[in-house]
Order: sequence, then structure tokens, then C-alpha cells
Amino acid sequence: MHLLSFAKGALALFWLLALANLFIPLGEVWYWPVNLAAIGILLAHVGELLLFKQRLQQRPNVWLDRAQVMLFGMLHLQSIPKR
Repeated sequence: MHLLSFAKGALALFWLLALANLFIPLGEVWYWPVNLAAIGILLAHVGELLLFKQRLQQRPNVWLDRAQVMLFGMLHLQSIPKR
């Protein structure tokens, strides 16, 4: 469980870095790679949201779970107990 928490923290830091990169570019070397990685991860998380739509609708806090899937993707889905 500690590895899952570490991975969520690392992903949250990546999203902060990607957001900061939009407003204060990190330089020519890092600007495009960080943005392309962020777009790729965002598209993957949208796909996960669509794939697990039914499973998320059974949860009590649907919108909170959707937001966490957009941030953490499969890392959040692994923490949801299966029914």
C-alpha cells in the first residue's frame, strides 16, 4: 500500500510540474516533452474513465472518484474494492 501512495504522490507532483510548465516554461529542452507526456497521460486517464464508467457509477461519490481517476488513473482504480 505504501508503493501506491508513493506513486500517487509522484503523479500529483508531475501534474503540478505540467501545470507550472504551461505558465512558466521550463526551457526549450523540457517544455515540449513535459507537455506531450501530460497530454498522453491525460488521454490515457480519459480512456480509463470511459472503460470503468459503470464501476465508478456504483460508488457513492461518483464525481470525486471521476476526478481522482483523471488525476491518478489506474492507481485510484486499484484502491477501489471490487464488488
